[in-house]
Amino acid sequence: MFSIRFQVSAILVLLAGFLILLPESRQSSGELNVHGMLEAMNESGQSLSVDQVARMVVNEDTTMLLVDVRDPDAYRAVHIPGAINIPVSDILNPDWSGYLNDPEVRPVFYSNGNTLSSEAWMLCTQKGYAGSMIMQDGMNEWYREVMESTFTGDRINAAENARFEVRYRARDFFTRMNSMPDSLKTTFLEVKRKKEAELVGGCE
Repeated sequence: MFSIRFQVSAILVLLAGFLILLPESRQSSGELNVHGMLEAMNESGQSLSVDQVARMVVNEDTTMLLVDVRDPDAYRAVHIPGAINIPVSDILNPDWSGYLNDPEVRPVFYSNGNTLSSEAWMLCTQKGYAGSMIMQDGMNEWYREVMESTFTGDRINAAENARFEVRYRARDFFTRMNSMPDSLKTTFLEVKRKKEAELVGGCE
């Protein structure tokens, strides 16, 4: 299985040949050239594992924004709770810049594998949108690690137990959300948040 870095590198090599032919005036202020793209690609923390994303979903981490870059039909069929849909073909539409270029929030792109999410990361990074990330191996890995994983050993340590607990909660949330009609999903999220707020408040 090719890594995200390898896939992005391959895309950048092709992009480099094209960009070399463009006049310098075509590059807008704040946009990265090929050298800047390579530097950004080599920075650590470019990708998140599905377990990290599952933890974000369970904790409703507002510092991250999940962005499903698949086509709208695929998104409507099934998506990770809390994700918004911005197809990669529309990723540079100025209407989305408020989501993708918000210094308070880091976009996390995902698709079925790595190809579309890597392309989205590349386009946004080249545009000058800082801090975007990729969910490693996309929905395929989400199904393998979150939806289908089971423990088969005799013993489980505390770290493994915590990981499986997060996976179970993310799996349950994912299943319930995607089994509902679209009209009920917003109401479900509001009720869920209200119940969790009451639990956090505790008894007086």
